Amino acid sequence: MHVGQYRVRYRDVYSAGIVLNSKFLDMCDEAFTEYFRVLGFAPGDLYAAPYNGALAHMDATFHDTATIDDVLDFDVRCDKVGNSSVVLTYTITRAGAPVFTGTARYVNVDDDGTPTPVPEVIRSALEAS
Repeated sequence: MHVGQYRVRYRDVYSAGIVLNSKFLDMCDEAFTEYFRVLGFAPGDLYAAPYNGALAHMDATFHDTATIDDVLDFDVRCDKVGNSSVVLTYTITRAGAPVFTGTARYVNVDDDGTPTPVPEVIRSALEAS
């Protein structure tokens, strides 16, 4: 599901003008927010559900570099909804060509950090996406 675009800024690159690897994780975080927004859940709605997806694991593949002023497209796919976890795959492209792919597992946690089941309203939206 396409969830938005991002124009690479000066703050995203190092002296060679190439995006720092860690910035792709920041971009995934932004795509996470926009994915749930497309599903009908603004950040406040997620907290109210309650859903607090804490990043537990991330696999990243860097297909190409990105440079300042590149416009990157974000796509997000839900691969799995478990009892307390959700697996999302992020695809970041430039003009249709892959730049980055990341698969992340999030665990829904309560205020004490204890894993808790994914709320049914969130589960239903993810399974329908």
